[in-house]
Amino acid sequence: MTLAQDIRFAFRMLGKNPLFAASAIAAAALGIGATSAIYTMIDGVLLRPLPFPQSDRIVNVWETSPARNLPRLPAAPGNYYDWRAQEHSFSSIGGYEQSTFNIQGGGPEPERFLGAICDPGFFSVFGVPPLLGRTFTSDEDQPGRDGVIVLGYSLWQQRFGADPSVIGRALILDGQSRIVIGVMPRGFEYPPQAVMWAPLGYDPPTHSRRDLHRTRVIARLKDGVTLKQARAEMHTIHSHLAASYPMFNKDESTETNLMLDDMVGTVRPALLLLLAAVAAVLLIACANIANLLLAKAAAREREIAIRSSLGAPRFTIIRQMLTESVVLSMLGGGAGLLFAYVALHALIAVAPATLPRLNEIHLNSTVMGLAALLSVATGILFGLAPAWHASRTEMHSLIKEGSRSTGTRNPLRSALVVAQVAITATLLVGAGLLIRSFYEIEGVDPGFKPDNLMTMRLAPALYKYEKHEALQIQLARNILHNVSALPGVRSTAISTDVPLLGNARYIMRFEGRPPVLVSQAPVANFFSVTPGFFDTMGMRLLRGRTFTDSDDAKSPYVVVVNQALVDRYFKGQDPIGKRLEIGFATPPRWREIVGIVADVRISGLDQDSPVQAYVAYQQTPGVFYTFTPAITVLARTTQDPASLGSTIKQAILNADRSQPVYALQPMTQVVSDSIAQRRLALILLVFFAASALLLAGVGIYGVLSYVVSQRTSEIGIRMALGARESQVLLDVERHGMLLVLVGLAVGGAGALLLSRFMTSLLFRVNPRDPLTFGIAAATLIGVSILACYIPARRASRVDPLVALRSE
Repeated sequence: MTLAQDIRFAFRMLGKNPLFAASAIAAAALGIGATSAIYTMIDGVLLRPLPFPQSDRIVNVWETSPARNLPRLPAAPGNYYDWRAQEHSFSSIGGYEQSTFNIQGGGPEPERFLGAICDPGFFSVFGVPPLLGRTFTSDEDQPGRDGVIVLGYSLWQQRFGADPSVIGRALILDGQSRIVIGVMPRGFEYPPQAVMWAPLGYDPPTHSRRDLHRTRVIARLKDGVTLKQARAEMHTIHSHLAASYPMFNKDESTETNLMLDDMVGTVRPALLLLLAAVAAVLLIACANIANLLLAKAAAREREIAIRSSLGAPRFTIIRQMLTESVVLSMLGGGAGLLFAYVALHALIAVAPATLPRLNEIHLNSTVMGLAALLSVATGILFGLAPAWHASRTEMHSLIKEGSRSTGTRNPLRSALVVAQVAITATLLVGAGLLIRSFYEIEGVDPGFKPDNLMTMRLAPALYKYEKHEALQIQLARNILHNVSALPGVRSTAISTDVPLLGNARYIMRFEGRPPVLVSQAPVANFFSVTPGFFDTMGMRLLRGRTFTDSDDAKSPYVVVVNQALVDRYFKGQDPIGKRLEIGFATPPRWREIVGIVADVRISGLDQDSPVQAYVAYQQTPGVFYTFTPAITVLARTTQDPASLGSTIKQAILNADRSQPVYALQPMTQVVSDSIAQRRLALILLVFFAASALLLAGVGIYGVLSYVVSQRTSEIGIRMALGARESQVLLDVERHGMLLVLVGLAVGGAGALLLSRFMTSLLFRVNPRDPLTFGIAAATLIGVSILACYIPARRASRVDPLVALRSE
């Protein structure tokens, strides 16, 4: 027979056994489809290069302060410019700050766009020429000469209709006129979602500062220079800076990482765990199909034996049966791609917006090629053993032993069941650990009450409010007056930041203690808040008082601290009345501690509460006079806060329409989003574990059903000789559960090994938690007992006369 004839024969055989074909194709589709979907995510997030030439040569350079537990800091401008002058490892180096730009359009408020302010080296690092025009020159990276702007492709398309004559056009951005000098090509969006770039333009005082960590630094490695060499050189340069400027750089160093590694580092462990889980599901699916093929081959033993006796070569028989299995797997692969397409859209829908490179996840030729390769490989893998086993059947053994007794004890089928159970047990333990960990996280007290709390953000227009603290304070008062007057609003407040949405950190020092270097000063998470903030947030006052309207620019500076700050710096002391300073000023601006509040979670529910300091917004909106911070408006409502979102937004705009209001979201959504990546990993691993459990149950059922069908005559004889139904049922159950218990033992060892790699994904859960291991084992045993019971019950009801007559 030719290969084409083998394929036609395979389709005829599948047509004669539609239930077998459907079962095998469904198992293959689940395994291949799930693998393709997860690989697509990993390919888009971890493996695919960034959309820049030789992106594996692009690095981030950070300052780091291990002594203060600050592993990554943007560079201070003074240090950055010294790096740039002294390094020899990079072909280009650039600095930037993430920023936003407001364009006044035809609507009632400006449009807000994400972007960056950057120096000319920024574009040189990426090596991407503009589609139209040019980028900045060194002369334009100067204060007063920085009135230019480069547009992103999507903004050029959507707002300017892809008009090439946009070059040279003047735009009013944040009240400043800027000339469009260039348009970047499609796909260039860095920082992520950026669509505008303006010159960095530091003024001379900022240019030389070493205490203000605000410049993000990127660089491109020279050809022939390794990452290790660049790291060593940057360490050396910064050690010299530490010796030259100990006040600012002592005990600090640098960290140089590949840009892709920094971008995806937080999600890499979870994605690799999911890849291992989906590979396990694929193996279980292969084992299931192999068992089906073994059973089918056993049913065809007489046919194959006759063909062998008539002269059919063993190779021909193996090839024909392998063709059947590969055809099955290819059909399963095709169905799996459809499953992957649907599953991928569902995954993207539930994936958090913070998942890096989310917009780069899509099915492509690489994934389709992987699916085809998996189909062929799994077809050969799960088809080879049944084909080899069937080709060894001899006619005289069939005549001697009888067709009904052949193959009743096949160790390969038993080994496949054991493997399925072992892998399933491992996945169940992993899913159980994540479930328990997620339950622990959800039970964490964030330190505030997120229910019925609405948040929205705005950045006071710099051209109007910069260096005018009195105007910033008056804007806050007007907003609070408008929002608090709305029906359904119980209380309202303003803060420069809120928990779980990121916030600024500043150095501090304490009055009456030995002087400290800036580089060695402790760090506090900083909030500037209006009176009523703590009540609106639902935070608990432990001692002292909070802010009142009398805490204004004319009164002595005050500060409220959290319990973590007291425990760390005032252990065994009464902190009320003590003074500290946020940021180092000359002379110092000491603030008296007037209250202590309970800790709140800042970076995430699974992160420890750091040191926190709250100052009165009506005294100083920001740490520095020259800095105009963005603000968050908080409103506690008597109803669903989302229903009041547009009303609150309009009230804010009525106070001043010079800046857009954005990031409207209930605080419950903020809390939910903070654990979204953990939730996604949990959902997927639970799905894979449930799929494995289903496949394992089907596999156990299939093997025992086949064993019962092969032992029908034996069971009939035993029952004719007086065996009771319960004895037969127990015997079949015992056979199946023995395999399950062996698989559980192997799976338990595998789960112990897996738990060692899950530590970083767990929260307040022992990786070897006995309760989780016990529940996983009990679940698998329960499903296995049910899978064993159905064929065992059928065996116990065999009619001895019918069984003996068929023999």
